[in-house]
Amino acid sequence: MKIRLASISDTEKISQTHKMSIQELCKSNYSAEDITNWTNILSPKIYESAIKEKIMIVAEEKNKILGLGILDIKNAELSAIYIHPNYTGKGIGKKILLELEKIAIDNGTKHLKLGSTINALGFYKHHGYIEKERIFHELPNGAKLECIEMYKDLNGKNG
Repeated sequence: MKIRLASISDTEKISQTHKMSIQELCKSNYSAEDITNWTNILSPKIYESAIKEKIMIVAEEKNKILGLGILDIKNAELSAIYIHPNYTGKGIGKKILLELEKIAIDNGTKHLKLGSTINALGFYKHHGYIEKERIFHELPNGAKLECIEMYKDLNGKNG
């Protein structure tokens, strides 16, 4: 498996992986209506701006996208990490997270914030992120998803 920058030619596969991740891994924490509203906005075109304006990486093996991550350096925000449900528990999420944190540090970022899905809270806590508060993230279609605002000091000092 390799981790690399995403390209425009990946958007169809990224969309499929992202949707599958949400549909399978989030179904115990979000309603069917929430998941439908969430996945309905994930057309391949939506990833083009992330690829052009942010740092988007993918974990790839045998021409399959196993996971994805998005980092917004300008806003010091980890925008997304999603793993295909067939490949969870193999350390792919950790590898993507560590790579995005390294890129952030290399670009002078001192801390990262994120809005975690309910189901990913344990993952981020395990990797040093501190839970701040429950929030509602508004999707482009107006739907609102409950998330947890989290923070990590990349110098190793949280608080």
